[in-house]
Amino acid sequence: MAYCKQCGAQLDPDSKYCPSCGASVNQAQSAPRVEIVSDQPDCNKWFGVLAYLGPVLFVPMFVRKNSRFAQFHVRQGFNLLVFWVVLTVARYTLGIIPYVGTHFLKYVFSIGLIGVSVFSIIGIINALRGKMTTLPLFGDKLDFLKMIFKM
Repeated sequence: MAYCKQCGAQLDPDSKYCPSCGASVNQAQSAPRVEIVSDQPDCNKWFGVLAYLGPVLFVPMFVRKNSRFAQFHVRQGFNLLVFWVVLTVARYTLGIIPYVGTHFLKYVFSIGLIGVSVFSIIGIINALRGKMTTLPLFGDKLDFLKMIFKM
């Protein structure tokens, strides 16, 4: 099996030029150089745990780009991080309104933080068990990482 030296596309045995970039087949090499990351949950479970620890989720996001398991947990953890940021911004921007900011939002914020903590614990347990189970309420419906970064 031959691959294009310019773009890495797979070449047909009888072609003279690369169908993707048009490079000459004479420049072909035997195999493309691709970084292979094991996608076994045992190899990536600690990266899955890191995904639920707030901003630390950027470590597995960039270190384990090729791991479907780690990226699944990064997406789940990112949803929780966005929810936490929205709660925090709402608490401190609307906190200047009398009664709403001092009493009502304080309780909503506390309940929201408890919810984020519980969902983070559920996600950590799923990652340690090697499962790719979506979090309750968030699931696949909310995928902020996909919306923001087009992943």
